[in-house]
Amino acid sequence: MKLSTLVVVTACFVVMGAALLISQNFRSILTLWGEDVQMTVYLVQDLSDAGRGDLQARLKDYEEVETVTFISQEKALGDFRSQMASYAPDISQDEELLRLIPASFQIQLKPSVATADQMPVLQKISEQVRGLQGVEEVSYGQDWIEKYAALVGAIEITLQALCVVILLASLFVMSNVIRASVQSRKDEIVVLEMIGATPSMIRKPFMMEGAFLGVSSSVLAMGLCFVVYIGIKNLLTTKLSFLQLGQHIQFLGPMVLVAFVLVGTALGALGSYLCVRRINDGFAGSQGT
Repeated sequence: MKLSTLVVVTACFVVMGAALLISQNFRSILTLWGEDVQMTVYLVQDLSDAGRGDLQARLKDYEEVETVTFISQEKALGDFRSQMASYAPDISQDEELLRLIPASFQIQLKPSVATADQMPVLQKISEQVRGLQGVEEVSYGQDWIEKYAALVGAIEITLQALCVVILLASLFVMSNVIRASVQSRKDEIVVLEMIGATPSMIRKPFMMEGAFLGVSSSVLAMGLCFVVYIGIKNLLTTKLSFLQLGQHIQFLGPMVLVAFVLVGTALGALGSYLCVRRINDGFAGSQGT
């Protein structure tokens, strides 16, 4: 029974560890993509050189802006042709369509702007830039980043709720195995009570048993999670290298690992305490009735 309990609790902790890994790396991917976020300010077709220079100067005045790069219509057309040549060669030769591609400014934020602050900063700048003369449209990938951030938030909430449920289930399973251990040793406990053993003397072995179950399960779970992590990392590095994610996903840090094991140990001790709290407090009498 103890072996089966160890397997079940380890499986519960594996799910919790996997939830932590998923949450951490989803957030890391969002941060990684956020490092490449930049704003594109599309210009009206008939903007003069003087108007363009004035607009560029005003864009550089923002304290969060590092560089403002002008992308001429000719360069934009050349980039579009090179990107679409292998996918849709007919489109790349359509002059009428290509003339619709406007010139633009590429705005890069300063490295000192934290990734978490980039979206609010870009949103603030875009609201002000849209009202400037010569600006046709402003884009900074806000739609997909906001949707991804919302997806990450929803996943994190779901995983947190799942972890709470699994914690309660683990506590219930460990309590049951300690309860069975108490029942199998009830005669020994009754004798100890009758000869005046203190509550701590009787409860300590069961508390240690529960704590050992918790620490063993949590350590095994982290080991299994690490094996799975290495497998996924190798897959992303070799067969899915085009995603460029293999070098950016990370395993749980030392502090998180220590905290995870401590929580597992405390959970096992708590499960034991819930079962043995009545020992030497009328336990012998209750067993006799």
